[in-house]
Amino acid sequence: MNTDHLRALAAAVDEGTFDAAAASLRISGSAFSQRIKALEKDAGQVLLTRTVPVTTTSAGDRMLRLARQVAVLEDEARRSIGQGTGGRTVLSVAVNADSLATWFVEVLRQAATWDDAVLQLHVEDQEHTHELLRSGTVIAAITESPAPVSGCLSMELGTMDYHAVAASSLLDRHRRDDGSVDFASVPVQDFGTRDNLQRARLAAWRAAQDEETQEPPRHQIPTVGAFNAAVAAGLGWGMIPAGQLPDGVLHGTHPDLVTIPELGQSQVGLHWQRWSAGTEALDRLTAAVQQAARNIM
Repeated sequence: MNTDHLRALAAAVDEGTFDAAAASLRISGSAFSQRIKALEKDAGQVLLTRTVPVTTTSAGDRMLRLARQVAVLEDEARRSIGQGTGGRTVLSVAVNADSLATWFVEVLRQAATWDDAVLQLHVEDQEHTHELLRSGTVIAAITESPAPVSGCLSMELGTMDYHAVAASSLLDRHRRDDGSVDFASVPVQDFGTRDNLQRARLAAWRAAQDEETQEPPRHQIPTVGAFNAAVAAGLGWGMIPAGQLPDGVLHGTHPDLVTIPELGQSQVGLHWQRWSAGTEALDRLTAAVQQAARNIM
């Protein structure tokens, strides 16, 4: 397949419209349309919806990943023989927010010394980062799933321990006469709509109660710092990684925050998935991720 046609496909998705994509490639709108039509003719299927923004069809999803792989490999090959434009290799990576806020910082420190690559990070829940890898949006991802996406390698990184934590004053307001906490009424904090950590622990508590309970109030706090601050402020209980807990929480000596034994803890296994057809820059990033995870998790 013609690499210019594949680059046009990626540009259409990235820019959102054919006109913007044509401008990014510095070609006319008609020339851009001809490239897309030629690629679709070659594939024998429609690859893009003619909507605003442009989106891929199911066939286009698979072709988009090929387009991004070809672009990265071609740029790397040209750079290695001195024909590159002098630009840096783009390393697009999907990372879950808690990793980014903790152990992945060491990867950023190493990347700061690289003069031939730039990082583009996409933050998504670890249960869903593999979707970005499958669609071709990223070339690597930190994910819960150990099963490699087609065309990718999967490597185990380790586990992150999450603890159910709340302000003691919040729990005291929801105690029954016998001193137990009614978690059907205690407000819950979720990081986002696809955050299942709190739901899983609450489901386990409900199963142990062996009775139907009402759904508690749910807050949504979509940044790590604000999420942890909201737990400390007593807005709701939430699952917090051990590495983000203030001193004294795990040992029961913190003046305000406590772990919740009734809800327990969760261990989230993390894996690094990356394109199997790699470049020197992607290999270097992989080594940095493995080292950081080994030292911190």
